[in-house]
Amino acid sequence: MAGIYIHIPFCQRKCVYCDFYSLADNKDFDIFISFLLKEINLYSEKYRDENFSTIYLGGGTPSILDQSQVETILKEINKSFQLSTSPEVTIEVNPGTVNEKKLKAYRNSGINRISIGVQSFMDEDLKFLNRIHNSEEARKCIIDALNAGFENVSIDLIYALPTQTISTLENNLTQAISYPLKHISAYSLIIEQNTPLASMVRESKIKPVPEELEAMMMEFVINFLTQNGFKQYEVSNFAKSGYESKHNLNYWNHSNYIGCGPSAHSFWNWKRWWNVDTIFSYYSRLNNNLLPVADSEELTETQIINEMLFLGLRNGGIDFKKMNKMFNKDFIKPNIEEINKLVEDNFATFEQNILRLTTKGYLITDEIVSKLAI
Repeated sequence: MAGIYIHIPFCQRKCVYCDFYSLADNKDFDIFISFLLKEINLYSEKYRDENFSTIYLGGGTPSILDQSQVETILKEINKSFQLSTSPEVTIEVNPGTVNEKKLKAYRNSGINRISIGVQSFMDEDLKFLNRIHNSEEARKCIIDALNAGFENVSIDLIYALPTQTISTLENNLTQAISYPLKHISAYSLIIEQNTPLASMVRESKIKPVPEELEAMMMEFVINFLTQNGFKQYEVSNFAKSGYESKHNLNYWNHSNYIGCGPSAHSFWNWKRWWNVDTIFSYYSRLNNNLLPVADSEELTETQIINEMLFLGLRNGGIDFKKMNKMFNKDFIKPNIEEINKLVEDNFATFEQNILRLTTKGYLITDEIVSKLAI
């Protein structure tokens, strides 16, 4: 199972926490799409015979594009690659950039999964995050997506905001589950360098949420959603049965994927590469009929093992039997003491050679990974 990621580097306004490559107030969409199609064609020369089962349009704000522009991209992908019988085709949308009519057009173009960047149903939170929408527009976007015929609707929420309490977090989650959503991603606010949010912290304009409160919020999110019919299949991702994001599972399971667009990453047979991170460099490379790759790396065995440990713990667990067979090594024996301690302290379960984190364990994932890493 392989995937295709398309990075649309445009947005109406940068959010204070965003460190993804994006351009605010740039309207050169058609020029960009013409170069994007060139990149897709270049990749098709090498990967035309591969089978792809997921397509994901991310950004930026892909929903800033109109339906004809999205349809042009999807038609080129369909023409250039072999797709599975019923591929999962996702687009990220932001409230305030779509309506029911536009979403219906997306649906008719072949998109069958919508990921809505709600982030919060509280206006105070949205104002702090510098989102372009308000809470009413967030609710309307969900309703419009459902009315447009989308069954597979996901939303993103952010917690551990300086403006947030456990009570307002509960309010957010309660509003979320009032809709027939199939998927919810809930992320803790990360203060990335070179963002307005990081500057606000350095200038003492805001204080990050204390680690203890952040851990309490994470535990609250996990317990609330799992008690309301959602299965936690990754640290920050929750789905109704059968509605896990297939595209994201590609990433987490080390399946192959191609990334197109400025700053997009690709991964194929344990080789990782990434594109140039400015649109001008992107155009320049493609003008010369060259893939816009900035650099690449072949993963070493140690890197592969450590990534499998890290991603395994964040997802369905580490299958030590599978790893033993894959690398012809015994990973259980040297780790058995640490595994037993994790189980004893209720940080993990260990059954049928699979180590899975408990809710308590998810709170200290990085610490556990550091103890198991080779």
